[in-house]
Parts: sequence; structure tokens; C-alpha cells
Amino acid sequence: MKTMENELLDILQRVLKQEHEVLASLGPDEDLIEYNLNSILVVELVVELESGFGIEIDDDDLLTENVSTLRRIADLVRKYQQINRIGG
Repeated sequence: MKTMENELLDILQRVLKQEHEVLASLGPDEDLIEYNLNSILVVELVVELESGFGIEIDDDDLLTENVSTLRRIADLVRKYQQINRIGG
């Protein structure tokens, strides 16, 4: 079974069109804007996260800052996974 980190890297590779090795070497708080993340790609990233993790992210959380680092993306996914477990 894939870990969350591996799934996130796969999604980021598709969205940012960066090599997997480049993304795998990122620190958890490294700014993804340096890797061409922009507002259009944020929408694509959110769609991929929703599909990949079976979650639905509220419009209030559709902010670049919420997906600007690996840590923030993982925190956002965990938040919505927790909401799903509680019953949303």
C-alpha cells in the first residue's frame, strides 16, 4: 500500500511536471512556488488530492498557502480524512 508521502509525490509530479527525484528531495517546508506552483495549478492539485484521497476540500481551504509545502498539503489531507472519519 502506498504511503501518503508517496501518493503526494505522485500527485505533485503530475501537477507540477517535475521529476520524481526532484520532488522526493524536497524538505517538508520547502516552498512549492519555487517549482512552478501557481493559482491554476493549485486548483488542479486540489482536484488530484480529492480524487487520490477520497476527500472533498471546502472552498474556504482553496488557498495557495494551504498547499504551498509538502507539510501543509499533508496536513490538509489529514484534516479532511479526519472529517470523513467523524462523519463530515
